Amino acid sequence: IGPLIAVVLIWKSGVVTQEEDSPFYLMLFGGVGISIGLIVWGRKVIQTVGEDLAKITPSTGFTIEMGSALTVLIASKIGLPISTTHCKVGSVVFVGQYKGRENAVNWKLFIEIIIVWLLTVPVSALCSALSMYMLTSLVPLKTNAN
Repeated sequence: IGPLIAVVLIWKSGVVTQEEDSPFYLMLFGGVGISIGLIVWGRKVIQTVGEDLAKITPSTGFTIEMGSALTVLIASKIGLPISTTHCKVGSVVFVGQYKGRENAVNWKLFIEIIIVWLLTVPVSALCSALSMYMLTSLVPLKTNAN
């Protein structure tokens, strides 16, 4: 929701540097969107990461949470933008592999997850470019006539 808030604030104020608070209605919109996403996909994602990728027990779940939280905190302190999802999946794979049992990690599924992560950036860029093309085709460009 962060980029949407930035666009709306830039559109309202006309400047890139924002000093206003985020509009409540956009925060509410984001919260509703996240809630709908959890209702629709949450169970499937939890099943994929917590059952299909590697079996998680309460003790390994605690270790996964601590490891991913530590990774996020260190990266934030250094100034690296990282994905909490990537941290969680990485922690699941590491803890699953560390358990040492044969086939503790579903490596085929892990490779599929990595491929989808790699495809996310170009597909998002393509969708953004197509959206921009459609919007500029539909909405006339405002020019300053002197």
